[in-house]
Amino acid sequence: MKKRAGWLAFGCLMFLPFTPLKAMEVISDSTASSLSPGWYLGTGLGVNAPVQNWNPDFLLGGGGNLFLGYRFNPFLWLQLSVNPWFYTGGGLSVVDLRVSPELHLANPLPGWAPYILVGPAYDFQSDSPSGYTTSSVAAVVGLGFQFDFHPGEHAFIEGRYDFLIYNNLTQQDVPVLVGLSEDL
Repeated sequence: MKKRAGWLAFGCLMFLPFTPLKAMEVISDSTASSLSPGWYLGTGLGVNAPVQNWNPDFLLGGGGNLFLGYRFNPFLWLQLSVNPWFYTGGGLSVVDLRVSPELHLANPLPGWAPYILVGPAYDFQSDSPSGYTTSSVAAVVGLGFQFDFHPGEHAFIEGRYDFLIYNNLTQQDVPVLVGLSEDL
């Protein structure tokens, strides 16, 4: 089962570069200049595939991303993300909350901007019904695409790779998110 979840995560990440970008350009009416400096706010929903050292009953998790960011220019963004995730299976449940400051490096093109993201993170986990809680440092890297609907209104799809570092083990997972953001 663990291998199947790993292949699912790998497949999701491999799908991202082949997103139908030309189709999104058709519905876009803005240009790269719409990525002006300033604050933005957004949210996304998605699935998360545990890859290494997770309970084998947890094949997929559901959750999302809430974020606030500042765009220094069209190429460089700094974002604070809060990612709540929920896993369940085999009579067990885990609530997993990640907080990460992220650096986004973009290559804006008319109507869309591919980007990479990287940053440190901190992870909090709470198991049910045991009540066991733990936390750890983590790291996140990812690849995403932002599409402009109008100046200041954007949609995105991104894949992340999370690496959680505990005292005696590491955990890895691959979230894939789709969402919206708005310039403030």
